[in-house]
Amino acid sequence: MQDGGTADAQGYITDVPYTIKYYARQAPGDLVTAAQVCGVPAPSIEGHFTYADFGCGRGMTLLALATVFPQAEFVGIDVNEAHVVEAQARAEAAGLSNLRFLARSFSGLEAGDLPPLDFAASHGVYSWVSRAVRLELRDAMARWLKPAGLAMVSYNVQAGYAALQPMQALLTRMAETAPGDQMARRRAAIAAVRRLHSSKQGYFQQHARADTLVESWGQRDETYLFHEYFNEHWIPLSFAEVAAEMGERGLHYCGDSLFLGWMLGSGRKNRPAWIKDPLLLEELASVATAQPFRYDLYTPGTPLDLKRPHRIAGEEVFGLLLPAQSGTVTGAIGRGGVPGNLVAELASGPKSFDDLCASPTLQGRPQRELAIALRAVMTKGLAARYQSSRWDHPVTADAGTLRIPSPLGRALLEDDRLARLALPLPAPQLGGAVVVPPMIAAVLAAAATGEEGIEERAASRIYALTGVDAKGRKRESLESVRRRLEGTVARYRSQWLPFLCAVGAASVDSTS
Repeated sequence: MQDGGTADAQGYITDVPYTIKYYARQAPGDLVTAAQVCGVPAPSIEGHFTYADFGCGRGMTLLALATVFPQAEFVGIDVNEAHVVEAQARAEAAGLSNLRFLARSFSGLEAGDLPPLDFAASHGVYSWVSRAVRLELRDAMARWLKPAGLAMVSYNVQAGYAALQPMQALLTRMAETAPGDQMARRRAAIAAVRRLHSSKQGYFQQHARADTLVESWGQRDETYLFHEYFNEHWIPLSFAEVAAEMGERGLHYCGDSLFLGWMLGSGRKNRPAWIKDPLLLEELASVATAQPFRYDLYTPGTPLDLKRPHRIAGEEVFGLLLPAQSGTVTGAIGRGGVPGNLVAELASGPKSFDDLCASPTLQGRPQRELAIALRAVMTKGLAARYQSSRWDHPVTADAGTLRIPSPLGRALLEDDRLARLALPLPAPQLGGAVVVPPMIAAVLAAAATGEEGIEERAASRIYALTGVDAKGRKRESLESVRRRLEGTVARYRSQWLPFLCAVGAASVDSTS
């Protein structure tokens, strides 16, 4: 066991808190749509429902979900007591009476800790713990999940991560022998691997996936890297292995089916006709695409049947997760094809599934194909299932004083400790949150205190967070920050503010 661990954690890092992040794919609407695309009945999220996050970290996803679903009941479970204390404090400060957190191991959960669950989610746990803990997590989900409930587990996939296993093993061994305390040893190990990478050693020339990942380390928070690579157990898994473990407790795989999307592309010609088992077909697609990460759905109900039609109702509404003018959205439109045409349709405003099927660019396509393409767009973080019962009409953000309706959103923007992070602002129409980039968040925080002087207040905040060099000098001048902010403020006014108002994450009071 590593320094700073606990007996319950069984080798998982607890001496460093996990990074704060919101995961849109844990949103109830996302889970419901994933099941519907595969023809599986899903719990209703219009009235009361129950949801537990197993390994919730610092609780940011649950905090946002509890804000936009006040009629539901949410529980977060995490073995790291510091995570739970922080998350519970934020929940209480935001006035969220429908959310509670438990400092427990999965095997330590007792009768009465959880209600019968409509949704059981676990992100970033399953392939970072020992097999014994994996089975404890599975058993807990099976114990509390309702007969028609949905369980989601995400994990690193063997097909995409196999080449990284030697590197991860090297990192952990170096961290055991490098000088200094635990933090210094991990940093030294990361620096050593980055040095190998920068000198183009043969390992990285032969393994493109490893090369790409290490290249991205410079944009990653070091706490993410610690939790990703330095746990005692780091086990990329095959889809077949996870499906078999879940099946031992009567949990049947029901989506998110990669195979369905693969069959719209290269899989159409590369599928052996003699393979009929849907689980083997899913494993085939996972290996063929060198899939690095999976979000899989399981249910105690009916197993996956690829012949079932989709269950997306014609009146269900879908829309963008980002402003239509953002580079991510315009880039997706530019790639064309069915997904690009779908994004283009959503860029003009939220659409019902019937509207999408009837649109000129998509008309004539089989509904099943459109459902699969819609799901693919959602998994890329471009679109979401909107809460149609809460959707009125797009809002025009006229001049006036910015308001952030949710106490949670206001608290996140006001917290200087989070100022370097992308922040999730609860958005009722999205059934989740809008993730706002750090520079836009700085402008929002300034705008929330008044329209006049936004640029200077935002610049001062960003400048205060600017790092220093070895001689203690700021790495960027205040004037340089001001120049960078000019384009950011323009994007805030023309793109982000109208979008945030439209999805209920913000409003503008033109009377003040």
